[in-house]
Amino acid sequence: MKRAMLLTLVSLFVLSIVAVSFAQIPEELQKKHQEREKLREQMANASPDEYEALRSKWDALEADIRRITESISADREAQAKAISHFNDGLDAMRGRNWQKAVDMFSKSAELNPLEPRTQFMLGRALQVMKKYDEALNAYNKATNLDNSYAKAYTAKGLLLSKMNQFAEAITAFRAADQIANIAPDDHSKALTGLGLVYYRQKKYDQAISAYQKAVQVNPQDSDAYFNLGKAYIANGNTDSAIESFTSSVEIDSRDYKTQTALAEALNKAAKHTEAIQAALAATSLNSNYAPAWFELGMAYEKTGKESSALNAYEKAKSDRNYRQAAEYQIKSIKGEF
Repeated sequence: MKRAMLLTLVSLFVLSIVAVSFAQIPEELQKKHQEREKLREQMANASPDEYEALRSKWDALEADIRRITESISADREAQAKAISHFNDGLDAMRGRNWQKAVDMFSKSAELNPLEPRTQFMLGRALQVMKKYDEALNAYNKATNLDNSYAKAYTAKGLLLSKMNQFAEAITAFRAADQIANIAPDDHSKALTGLGLVYYRQKKYDQAISAYQKAVQVNPQDSDAYFNLGKAYIANGNTDSAIESFTSSVEIDSRDYKTQTALAEALNKAAKHTEAIQAALAATSLNSNYAPAWFELGMAYEKTGKESSALNAYEKAKSDRNYRQAAEYQIKSIKGEF
């Protein structure tokens, strides 16, 4: 994908952590107080013999209330520390201090092992550090804790794809695809990830199908349109590729890689005048991007603007990956063969 989908390291968010155990404790305490009030009424009307028996129950209830109250206090303190560690982890990620982020998220998870978002962020930090097995373990914990956590399934799928575990990656992306009421942005990212797996396997028809569904569920996903265009190119459908790249540019006109891909497709379709416009847009956005200069040189050359083509190819030469191809085009224009 043209951007590290999500994985531009992720848009960070602030989390309020609430433990399941903490939510249950006040209800238990309320019941104990209710039992104590009933017992108080019974004791007020009890005989001396009955009173002694009820007094024992009263003392046991008081002990339970003290225990629960102390537990609430301890749990609140633990949750406050968990939130603090989590936020410290976010700050560390913003500062690109990955090891500190791992340490903070790990501490938060120890205090609140039931929070899936902590495991997700721990996985993100571990993945940046290339600790892939540990990152995968964290993502698995996140999805086990919340089987409707689309972002975690998508992150897991992308990591598995990176590890060349394609069947497992497909399973993860399909799990996200099947989540009910999934947000459109999360849904399209999961489907785009699925398409990427198929694309890497050269299963272009299946990749196209996944990308088409992605743009259907989220028509504003420029990444999905970009990748759909790439799949069309690989499948030999240049006209459809141009339509997809154009849609991506209409959503995000400042992405120089999409503008370059559009220029390349237009050159393939012999629409060189339009290719010039797309390539110029790309070079204005990133004057050091050699692929854009090369496509601009091709478009100028095909429209008979040899001087402009030579200038564009000279700039493309600055990238060693394009040096040989650019030099070949320069020699061809100068008739040096």
